[in-house]
Formats: sequence, C-alpha cells, structure tokens
Amino acid sequence: MTPYISVIIPVYNAEATLNKCVDSVLMQQFSDFEVILVDDGSKDGSFQICEEYARKDNRVTVIHKENGGVSSARNRGLEIAKGKWVTFVDSDDYLGNVFLPNEEVGADIVFGSYLNVIDAREVGGFSSKVMREASLGDVVARYGNDTILRGPCAKWFRRDLIGNIRFPEDMKVGEDTCFVWQYLSRCQTCGVLPQSTYYVRLSAMTSEQKYGMRVDYAVQSLTRLKAAFEPMAAHLGVKRSLFFSFVGYFKLVSSDEWKRNRALWYGNHSIKEFYRYVWPDLSVKQKVRLVMAFLLRK
Repeated sequence: MTPYISVIIPVYNAEATLNKCVDSVLMQQFSDFEVILVDDGSKDGSFQICEEYARKDNRVTVIHKENGGVSSARNRGLEIAKGKWVTFVDSDDYLGNVFLPNEEVGADIVFGSYLNVIDAREVGGFSSKVMREASLGDVVARYGNDTILRGPCAKWFRRDLIGNIRFPEDMKVGEDTCFVWQYLSRCQTCGVLPQSTYYVRLSAMTSEQKYGMRVDYAVQSLTRLKAAFEPMAAHLGVKRSLFFSFVGYFKLVSSDEWKRNRALWYGNHSIKEFYRYVWPDLSVKQKVRLVMAFLLRK
C-alpha cells in the first residue's frame, strides 16, 4: 500500500542523536508514512542502528551508500520515495508528537513550525501561524531569509511536483535553498500547520567556523543560487532584494580570506554583478550602506 508521507532522513555518523530522531518519527500520532534512512557511509554505529529500526518496523527502509554528502543522501531517498508527500528530517533533529499531518491540505507546499534547541534549551524558532491568509509570494517575500524557507525541513513537498528536482551535490552551502527555490517555482499555493513542530539542534559554532570558504567558492555558490532564484522570483513576484541577504551571507562566510586582501571581494567582477542585479530593489538605506561598504572596503 502506498504511504501518504515519505520521511527521508540522511544519516552520517549520527549514533548520538539518531535514536531520538527516528523514535520521534515512529511515535507520531499519524501512522500512514514510510521512513527512508539513508546511511551515507557512516563510520560509527549508525549502520547498526539503522538496521535495527528496519528489523523492528516494516515502515522503515534503509539504504547504505558510500559517503557523498547530505545532498546525495537526500537525493537517494527521493529516488525510492513512494508517498504523496515528502518531508526531510536531519538525523540530529527530532519531531514533536503531532508533526506529521493527519488531514488533507489542499496546497502545493505546507509549512510547519520549528523550535531551536541548544543543550535541551529552547532558544527561539518560528511559528507558521503568521503565514495564515498570506499568498505564497507574500510568504516568500516576508520570510525568505528565515530557516523556514532556506532549507527543506519543517515542511512538506508534493512528490509529483518535485519531479526531477534534486539537491545539487557539488555545493556544500546553499544546496538546500537551491532545492527549495526550484520547487517553489512550480508552486501556486501554500498551507500551514502551526501545531506541527520540528526541533532543530543548533551548534555553538559560528557560520564562519562551520561554513568558512574561499571567495571563488562563494561566487560559484551564489551563481548557482541566482540561477534558482530568478525563475522563482519571477514566478511569485518576489523582489531581488531578498537575494541581497544571501550575497551578504556568503560575504560573511568567506571573510577570512578577503579581509586579508579586500580586492578579492570588492574587485571581483562576479560580486559586482550580483550587487548590480539586486540594486534596483534595494531600499535607500541599503543602497547607502552598500556604497559605503565599497568606499571603505569593509
């Protein structure tokens, strides 16, 4: 029998958190789902943990593969997913008891809520109830910078609309946003289930420490993101100023390199083109700050 929802969980060296993650899925009040555990070449006890869940619960399918990164693991899960809807859960996160919807939602994408957790303490999050009555274009315009729209978790995708969309396997930062933006380009409507809570375990590491990169890699990533952003923005009527924040993010995570040679950022032709692209939709304040940044090179 075809499951209503496919839950895809990429796994890599997650033995410390995997039990809580999978248990939180299997204990959902709604039970018409399949769980796809994709072991991405783990070196710890994750292999055995995955196999044990598959042995105990016939809703669980396990794939073991060579290490290829989280995108390749998610893509492998998509290849065998059977549900009408698809949702993604990271192996260090977990779900509230009523995360999976037990009702039909007439929409192309459905947003839940999330709570950030550090050492078992809740430290903020996002409730999708603020999205009620808003069009999909308004939702993206207002909350496009938030985690709820930057990554694939805490939401549900229609498998038939996903079609051939896959996570870019050659990107280490921004690949999840590429996937979401490409999917949004195919959507007309959105729904919300605010009571569906996804718990995100946060790291104490800063973005620079976790995702630090060279300027040339930042440019490559922004180029891929822009290619996904443009059709989505045109489809939903989203202003280019949203992309401006992503340029700022990649400026931050590549700052270790360009702060030693400011020309690497401010003299880069591609970087200048990104700023020219967003310029028409920037506010006066944003334009002033951008001009000052180029004058002072900081």
